[in-house]
Amino acid sequence: MPELLLARIWHAQWLTDRLRTVSGESIRVVYRGVWTHGLGPDFSGAWLDVDGRLVHGDVEVHRRASGWYEHGHDRDPAYDTVELHVVLDDDLGTPVRRRDGRAVRCVLLGPHLPGPLDGFDPAPDAWPLGAIGFSPCAPAVARDRPDLLARAWETAGDARLAGKVAAVSQALSRDPPAQVLYALLLDALGYSRNRAGMRAVAERLPFDQLDARLIGQPPAERRLRAAGLLLGVGGFLPLSPREAAAAALAPDELASIEDRWRALGAAWHQFVLPPTGWTLTRQRPAGHPLRRLLALAALLAGLRVGLIEDLCRVVGEPDAVRAVLAWLTAGNRWLGRAHAHEIAVNVVVPFTLAYAGEHGEEELAAAAGRLWDRLPAGSGNAEARRTVAQICGPYPVRVRSARAAQGLLHLRRTGCAAMRCYECPIALLARRRVDPAAAPAG
Repeated sequence: MPELLLARIWHAQWLTDRLRTVSGESIRVVYRGVWTHGLGPDFSGAWLDVDGRLVHGDVEVHRRASGWYEHGHDRDPAYDTVELHVVLDDDLGTPVRRRDGRAVRCVLLGPHLPGPLDGFDPAPDAWPLGAIGFSPCAPAVARDRPDLLARAWETAGDARLAGKVAAVSQALSRDPPAQVLYALLLDALGYSRNRAGMRAVAERLPFDQLDARLIGQPPAERRLRAAGLLLGVGGFLPLSPREAAAAALAPDELASIEDRWRALGAAWHQFVLPPTGWTLTRQRPAGHPLRRLLALAALLAGLRVGLIEDLCRVVGEPDAVRAVLAWLTAGNRWLGRAHAHEIAVNVVVPFTLAYAGEHGEEELAAAAGRLWDRLPAGSGNAEARRTVAQICGPYPVRVRSARAAQGLLHLRRTGCAAMRCYECPIALLARRRVDPAAAPAG
């Protein structure tokens, strides 16, 4: 029996109401968790009633209990959040243990199935939406009044942006603006899997110390110096020929970067990140931290005046969308337009709004607001697509702006994942049973 089928069974909760662990604990599934369909535990963020005590954590599904060790989960910190191991065959006889040493509760699936497996219907049209819920939330609204959904999404996007601006403002109260922006850029370049490593680079190689080694140098030398220090502190130097090829570095270019690290990096040799600071398993070449650090080096090499000054200049351009994306990608072979768009949405706009607010620069704040209004939707986020599917069902509504895309992420994380449906504006629209001929006030 494939594990995918077991995961579908857990996802559909095609089980008896009460489960019992092999050690005798009674379990009621309050929320089955989000089916991740990727690396890490199979279902994240589950809520379980264990003998009357509410437990929050992840769920891992295996055909045999020994799969836990065969897949190396006992050595992977990503699985230290697993609270329930669901298996078809307990071939170990004892609970598996996480990397932190804790035993994981185990449930045998077989005794809790409501019938033979040939009677299980995974409802192929419904189960992919089940990362949030089983049935679409507001298909009638999507069919009759898609403009109301678009408006709700953009309002939620503004709420998400406000939270980011507040976080940046807090950071600006502690650190210089250039350091804050530098750390935000590194964080965004790390994606979700390597954000911790990028934050460590920002802390170990502060911007003022890096910039001091770049001032007064021509752009080509600035890039080599920035790359040498960033890659060196990141623990990537020296590079193997294979790594250099993956990073699109010619042999002479790599030699120059390593020379700069030897010449300028002595002060940081004791602060180099260990290999465990990065998650490189199944990492796509385009998303490798090597390329992301080189992308930042290229950006710093192209600065005309300074990091803050150049950012404020491009945000204030009449066509700020084009100017910001060009600023991020011009001469930068390590950063594509899609990721540059994400940085514009998640770093440039919130930082500029917070910086303008801290310094009372009303014109800059207005320019950042216009940029936020005009940024189109990006190439697509899997979470946002699932949320559209969950909300709209068979009547998909096009996501036209970055505001709306961010709003979908906000709704998913603050409403759907937390199961706070009755506080969700989409649920409010659905309950109103909107009249296609007239929208409600507001």
